[in-house]
Amino acid sequence: MKRITLLMVLFLSITLGQNQTQIDSINHLLTQLPNNSQLAVAIINKNTVSYYGAMNLNGTIEAIDNHDHIFEIGSITKVMTSTILANLVHEGKISLDDPLQDHVPYKLKRPKIDGVTVTVQMLSNHSSGLTRMPSGMLLDLLFKSENPYVNYDLSRMEKYFKKKMKMNRTPGESSLYSNIGVGYLGHVLGYVAEKPYKDLLDQYVIKKYDMISTTLDRNQIGDRLVKGVDKKGKVVSNWDLNAFAPAGGVLSTVEDLAHFAQAHFGNDSALEMQMKKTAQFSEKVDIGLGWLIFYDAEGKPIYWHNGGTGGYSSDMAVSVENQKSVVILSNVSAFVKETRQYRNLNFTLLSLIE
Repeated sequence: MKRITLLMVLFLSITLGQNQTQIDSINHLLTQLPNNSQLAVAIINKNTVSYYGAMNLNGTIEAIDNHDHIFEIGSITKVMTSTILANLVHEGKISLDDPLQDHVPYKLKRPKIDGVTVTVQMLSNHSSGLTRMPSGMLLDLLFKSENPYVNYDLSRMEKYFKKKMKMNRTPGESSLYSNIGVGYLGHVLGYVAEKPYKDLLDQYVIKKYDMISTTLDRNQIGDRLVKGVDKKGKVVSNWDLNAFAPAGGVLSTVEDLAHFAQAHFGNDSALEMQMKKTAQFSEKVDIGLGWLIFYDAEGKPIYWHNGGTGGYSSDMAVSVENQKSVVILSNVSAFVKETRQYRNLNFTLLSLIE
């Protein structure tokens, strides 16, 4: 009897908590996605979390329980890398304004541009001037599009920073989204802490926030991994991010990301540091450490990031002042144009939380 009761409680916590307008909004977008598409959604209201999962099967939307199923989360990983940075700053092991060169065990090609020094913070808030991708990766992207990062190891990344380190603007001048910048930041933090990035992720994110299903290692997942699909609904390869893991290599669940979101509602000095504005990302969007900062109709900040790989797309928003959050994970390639609607869906769901 006890087991039945616990199962009923679990079932209710998964299926209840969303209003019909939220469910209709999720299902409407799902009808526009390819066959075999899944959406896993966590809706967080203070201490309460409700989950909704659904799948598009030949045009029919079926509700499923996928709150503990695992997806590639892409660039939401960048937020976690900045969480590691904030923790190391809090511990006094590094400072945001430190020159990047101070924490790298070799000479950088361009430690400063136009007399302006590249700092650690600039890698986190995309103001370093580094290009989005390193020169030399074009062939990987063209001819290994099914898994473009698999051969880009740390030695290749370090060689890039020693020999090329291409910059498109003066550091600190403005924001320019850079995968290579945040990817490199993760390894720089490894130099500082004298341990690999995966260990830092485990210490400062996974264990700290009870994210038991979150990992960089696909081999640890088993049958809970949802297979990614392309625009035709066909299964595609998972991506091996290799040296770019700090920029997009994490796999997780909406359940774990709900834990991470709720941690922002409490007194966590590292997370609070991350949420402070450090630069202006665009005309209406600011940026902290990792988080992009939007503002709702009342002027309250919404901390947001999304992610995308060859077979998955993700979207996460946190309203700290209202203690509300929405996480969306899907097994649909970021190259499917309909996934660009996820942010609008997220902000709609966020506004509908009662």
